[in-house]
Amino acid sequence: MPSDQQAGVQTGLRPASARWAEQANSRIRPGTVLRGRLLDRVTKGVERPLTLVSAPAGYGKTMLLASWEALASDRTVVRHLALDGTSEHPASLLESVLGGLHGGGSTGSDGPVLFAPADQPGEPSSSRTTLGEQDALVLVVDCGDLTVTPELGDSLHRLIRGTAGQVRFILLTRSDPPLPLHLYRLAGTLAEIRAADLAFTVDEAATLMRYQKLELAPAQVAELQRRTDGWPAGLMFAAMGLAGKRDAEHAIREFRGDAGNVAAYLMTEVLDAQPPALREFLLRTSVVDEVRPALAQALTGRPCDLRSLEFLSHGNAFIQPVPGTDDCYGYQPLFREFLRTQLLFERPNLVPGLHRAAAVWSSEHGQQVEAIRHAIAARRWSDAARYLVEDLDFAGLLVGRRRRLLAALFADLPDDLDGPEAAVVRAARALGDFDVTRCTSELRKARESLDHLPTQTPSSELAITMLQAVAASLGENVDRGLDATLAAESALRAVPPSPVVAPPELKLLVAGCKGRVLLQRGDFRAALAAFAEGIEVAKGAGAHDALANFLGMAALVEAAWGHLRRAAEVAAHAIALAESGAQPQEPQSAIVAQAWVSADQGDLAQAQELVERAAAATTPSQDARVLAAALALVRARLLHAGGETGLASAELRAASNSYGVQHDGWLGQSLIVDEAKLLVAQNLPREAIAVIEHSPGRDQVESILVLQRAAAEAGEQGPALPPSAAQHAPLETQVDSWLVQAAQSISTGDTGRSGLYVERALRLAAPEHLRRPFSEAPPSLRRLLQPTGELMRRHPWLRAPGPQHDHAADLSTRSRPELVVTASLTSKEHEVLEYLAELLTTEEIASTMYVSVNTVRSHVRSILRKLSASRRNEAVRRAWELGLLPSRPEA
Repeated sequence: MPSDQQAGVQTGLRPASARWAEQANSRIRPGTVLRGRLLDRVTKGVERPLTLVSAPAGYGKTMLLASWEALASDRTVVRHLALDGTSEHPASLLESVLGGLHGGGSTGSDGPVLFAPADQPGEPSSSRTTLGEQDALVLVVDCGDLTVTPELGDSLHRLIRGTAGQVRFILLTRSDPPLPLHLYRLAGTLAEIRAADLAFTVDEAATLMRYQKLELAPAQVAELQRRTDGWPAGLMFAAMGLAGKRDAEHAIREFRGDAGNVAAYLMTEVLDAQPPALREFLLRTSVVDEVRPALAQALTGRPCDLRSLEFLSHGNAFIQPVPGTDDCYGYQPLFREFLRTQLLFERPNLVPGLHRAAAVWSSEHGQQVEAIRHAIAARRWSDAARYLVEDLDFAGLLVGRRRRLLAALFADLPDDLDGPEAAVVRAARALGDFDVTRCTSELRKARESLDHLPTQTPSSELAITMLQAVAASLGENVDRGLDATLAAESALRAVPPSPVVAPPELKLLVAGCKGRVLLQRGDFRAALAAFAEGIEVAKGAGAHDALANFLGMAALVEAAWGHLRRAAEVAAHAIALAESGAQPQEPQSAIVAQAWVSADQGDLAQAQELVERAAAATTPSQDARVLAAALALVRARLLHAGGETGLASAELRAASNSYGVQHDGWLGQSLIVDEAKLLVAQNLPREAIAVIEHSPGRDQVESILVLQRAAAEAGEQGPALPPSAAQHAPLETQVDSWLVQAAQSISTGDTGRSGLYVERALRLAAPEHLRRPFSEAPPSLRRLLQPTGELMRRHPWLRAPGPQHDHAADLSTRSRPELVVTASLTSKEHEVLEYLAELLTTEEIASTMYVSVNTVRSHVRSILRKLSASRRNEAVRRAWELGLLPSRPEA
């Protein structure tokens, strides 16, 4: 077992200054390593009358001073005085030293002769040092494990004052001595080196491990430093335990403070050295991670104020202030483990009561997670569930930064525990496992329990309403999911701001449910608003997982709506969160959105790669059912593009059966619409009509357009599309409506009108480079889009990326700000853009459009901003590149 000195010998490290390094080779015994930052601290300290080196056992105080003495200036004379339990009268010993320094020693020609250090009594007189007038005399008083008594403190004080700065003192002690340190600090006569200074940094710990012939990875060294809190003796014990071990990582995980050499050292050198009352205090308060005065009083039953904790920390009983707090203290990790094990060994019956007291105090002071921890440690599961539900933290089991922590805490919640709160927690856990059936059963139990209570419990009522909304949003009936979500949103708004403030996780749950069901219904604007609200809440709460998923779902809404460029931007933002390490992995929602964009823009190779990545992203989420349907749509479209219409149809049927179509929502109907489109492409129009007619969403615009296309193929009259029905539909639907009209015009021989309809479809699709509707158009339309045709000449963007397309280059090009359209142009802005292309002046445009000059200027500024251009001609050039203008004049 290493002593304090032995630990110090092994724990000095290479100095920060070259001066120490130059001297070390000749003056320090082989095998000793130095820490220059501490040697410099001592050198600066001895410029003052008193240097206090105060730290617990094993911090290397003695060895630090031995190393410093060996490397000190030749004109510095060091005298040692060791005080320990064998010293019968330490105060008298100090007085005798004081007398000796005032003339009691023999005298040489150059001044008083000082005898050899105490640890070298046999050294011959020839080695004695003569003190000259310019020499510095330093007296090192090493108290060892001796507690400095008031009598000894008085002697020290008299000795320090009596020498009037002629002698510099270094006092080594395990606890602060009874000296007027506050007066010394005020006078500037005191330098202090404490445990925090003596603790090893990560770099120093790495050097120490190398000196011990241990090659550890940086992360392993950092973990050791964290586990020991830089305690030198702890690091030495760890090095001893790691010697010869093949699995260093496992050995580091198993290194603890409550077993082996560490526990024995802490017992003999630290705990048993404490007075009985302090020993009891340490054991009782060890059950908590952070000690505050009021909490300590609740655990010990004795008054405790902040000054008591400050005094205790200055006593260096392995307790230090928690950084960033004013009244909070924490135990060194290994010491805390040791104390808890010792408490359980000595007083096992006391432990549950201490945890119960800590739980009550933590709950009363708003520290709910700590209250839950202690309630569970006391086996008070009902209290733990009550704390979670009463503070509305149950949503944290499903979303937010504490999701994994809370799930782990309640993993062993008994299934037979009665009470509404316990049933609510079990219901939330079931939702975390996506077990809607069990969740519904537990919510029923919670409702029955509430009905038998004499008083209302609003927190449980809200919890039931919220969890019912989540469960309904995961089901097949989208309308029921929306009703439940709106009820939960209303209940959340009704929560009063006091006494409990609704945590952000509740808003995250509502935003997720609302966005999910609205996307399935096809209400893209409202779905996007819901996800946008979730994004803002997640940002504010630091919930990176939720933020990434909300961004991914928002990107999917944009993609389905037809805002492909915006979808790519938002999805890239979500992916960047994972790449930056802010959250563990790429959100599947963002990858699906990227795949959707690539497929719609005709980048089939990139889309296929993204589909495979999305399928491999198996982390479950509440949006899994929606994402599975969206991914099936993309996969089927790629199969269709590759000529595998049979496989594409099978993919859609399987997805539709899995999704469960019991409503007329947009997403479920999209699976059916795409299947019907495939039937039309296979020259099976009547089968396509039958599929649509037997679907719940037969009245949707997309369904009517397929019926019209199928009827035209069958030579029949299809159903009429209500006026302006496609105006607010997704971009693909709007484009399809013009293509269907174009096909109908061709069938009636009106080729001029068909060309006009295709032109309108192309102009709609151009800003987003939406190519898929044209590649899936019937052959009669595709003949209008021949590579050498007039339409293709005016819309070169329609040429899809070839098989040798450089995807990396394309992505880098898209990411360039000057090529990103951040918002669609309005009809007036598009009209102004056309006039700009014709080189009309602002006044001419105003006259032509019958508007003011200021209005035209406002439109121009908006066009420049949206096209990331600084000049008009630059905006026109980019408009041609993006297909926003129908043709570009020949040079």
